[in-house]
Amino acid sequence: MPNCEICGMDVTVVHTCVECDAKFCEECGDIKAKLCYDCVGWEDESLDEAEWDEEHLN
Repeated sequence: MPNCEICGMDVTVVHTCVECDAKFCEECGDIKAKLCYDCVGWEDESLDEAEWDEEHLN
């Protein structure tokens, strides 16, 4: 039985992420976009460094 590289669960079907080649289950990614949840965020608008510092370091 295949294993999801994101959640670690044994699943019946895994999908391969087009960005990082991770094997993920239907709960751990966007199957239509073929992106795991680790890479889905990279597809969103990128924050410049100052915005990231303000939002994530406070």
